[in-house]
Amino acid sequence: MMMFMRKGALGATASSSAIWLLLQQHMEMGIFPFPPNFPSFLLFHRHHITTSACTEKPSLPQKYCGFGSNTSNDISIDDALTSFYRMVRMNPRPSVVEFGKFLGSIAKKKQYSSAVSLCNQMDLFGVTHNVYSLNVLINCLCRLSHVDFAVSVMGKMFKLGIQPDAITFNTLINGLCNEGKIKEAVGLFNEMVWSGHEPNVISYNTVINGLCKNGNTIMAVRVFRKMEQNGGKPNVVTYNTIIDSLCKDRLVNEAVEFLSEMVDRGIPPDVVTYNTILHGFCSLGQLNEATRLFKEMVGRNVMPDTVTFNILVDGLCKEGMVSEARCVSETMTEKGVEPNAYTYNALMDGYCLHNQMDEAIKVLGIMIGKGCAPNLSSYNILINGYCKSKRMNEAKRLLSEMSEKNLTPDTVTYSTLMQGLCQVGRPREALNLFKEMCSSGLLPDLMAYSILLDGFCKHGHLDEALKLLKEMHERRIKPNIILYTILIRGMFIAGNLEVAKELFSKLSADGIRPDIWTYNVMIKGLLKEGLSDEAYEFFRKMEDDGFLPDSCSYNVIIQGFLQNQDSSTAIQLIDEMVGKRFSADSSTFQMLLDLESHDEIISRFMRGSSQHTKMK
Repeated sequence: MMMFMRKGALGATASSSAIWLLLQQHMEMGIFPFPPNFPSFLLFHRHHITTSACTEKPSLPQKYCGFGSNTSNDISIDDALTSFYRMVRMNPRPSVVEFGKFLGSIAKKKQYSSAVSLCNQMDLFGVTHNVYSLNVLINCLCRLSHVDFAVSVMGKMFKLGIQPDAITFNTLINGLCNEGKIKEAVGLFNEMVWSGHEPNVISYNTVINGLCKNGNTIMAVRVFRKMEQNGGKPNVVTYNTIIDSLCKDRLVNEAVEFLSEMVDRGIPPDVVTYNTILHGFCSLGQLNEATRLFKEMVGRNVMPDTVTFNILVDGLCKEGMVSEARCVSETMTEKGVEPNAYTYNALMDGYCLHNQMDEAIKVLGIMIGKGCAPNLSSYNILINGYCKSKRMNEAKRLLSEMSEKNLTPDTVTYSTLMQGLCQVGRPREALNLFKEMCSSGLLPDLMAYSILLDGFCKHGHLDEALKLLKEMHERRIKPNIILYTILIRGMFIAGNLEVAKELFSKLSADGIRPDIWTYNVMIKGLLKEGLSDEAYEFFRKMEDDGFLPDSCSYNVIIQGFLQNQDSSTAIQLIDEMVGKRFSADSSTFQMLLDLESHDEIISRFMRGSSQHTKMK
């Protein structure tokens, strides 16, 4: 246990010299567990101890000023200390059990800082601790994300001869897990076992949950099996935690095995169990398995809830089965479950994905008719659908409608509209929306800048693009490789070869590493300018810089050499591409077919049946 103890003493300020002297005495006696850097806000927060507080007539009104029964969470440190001082001045003084209950009542109201301060005061006034009061202190410190200080309290327990109990260990293990200190949590769990404390199901569940949250499902399963070996009995929470983690790792079949295991052991799965696996199947597009599991769920008398139906509706929509999804949504009411905003949003998104905007708008009407208010996501989905359908006037109308319904657009709303406008050749309108977004108090992000830059570059407005880049620097928004690649491509489109090459050279100076897309853009641009040798050098430089050419890289350079009438090099690159198990895309293959009739090298190559087949 010594590995979890912390050395140190606490320095605190108080207006009374008597209290300060008492504090020094306790520090010399080693009573305080906290180190010197313990956060000061947890001590005498907004309060000065005065003699008037100590000379006040001792009284204990209604369970210490009502803290035992008051349901309000708004407890000030002044009120808490006032009640505490009344307790310590009583004669006879209340027992340590009553002090513990008092601390616990404050902690239950989530006044963790106040509870920690009062624990300090208990030491100052010589009020003894028990395992309950120190467990409250540990819990409060963990809630305040000061788990290291909470661990030091366990050291104080041993100094005072107080034995930690299962709650002590469980609280600390949970605190360590919440702060991502899984190794320390597992170590404390092991020490709990070695010190003779039998871990209960909460102990195991806490460790398993911590491991799963940190993506260590394999270790979580090992702890689960160890629990069984040691005679522990997992409950539905244990199984749900493991099942959820397996589904997040896309191991849905393994999750189903755990479901079967819990049924065999007589542990009834609940709606959370089934919802988790249903979501796993839908995420993998396995709708048949999801439907089978849904029927099993109903057969076991586990009533589906709104989440269950929403998972099915969303899964069906994503697989293009919008009609089936709508049928599911309509049966919800029959089962006593009302559709919510998420249900309607999933349906609208499904219709939008298939450009059925009229149907999507009908769903919006049904949603409003049922008394379910559309939210920001509802409008973002519809705006995105209209933009993809190039129906920009309807998309902009929805933006106006949002303000009428007191819904504030976010960066997603504006970015979606800007991208739609740029795609239909209206980048200046997109810039006006960008300015409107900024004037409304929304800070533009890299995505918004990327959309505008891409729109301006594609339509030849390079001056506007460069102005945006300058504005980004003024706003201290650092451009990333995506932005630079957009600009480089824009310069090639406009025929500004030297500026494109200069931007690429500037990357290393700005500490930005090019990616494979950047190289592909450079290669394509150089080939477009007829600079085949430079393009080939860039192609080879990719590998030197740690980027292996992909299928796109090969097709880009092969098409460039074919356009520049260098058939020999193109054929060599095709052989190399096939050797690396990449295929010619439709554009490359069509170019070869077009050249076959009048290029002898291409003609001989195309007649080679084995190569011909492999290339396809």
